[in-house]
Amino acid sequence: MAEEILFERLGLRRLRTNPRVVKRKMSNFPVKRPEHRNWPRPTRTPEQTVVVLGS
Repeated sequence: MAEEILFERLGLRRLRTNPRVVKRKMSNFPVKRPEHRNWPRPTRTPEQTVVVLGS
């Protein structure tokens, strides 16, 4: 099973964000408001953004 998963590569993913809002009334996250409609999209890929620092 693991060989099958490792054999196939995933396609390119779209750049996206995850604003922490929900449509439901009862939740631990804030309620979705009009300012959340056009949330800005990332301009760089995770590989360009994340920097791994050595010790």
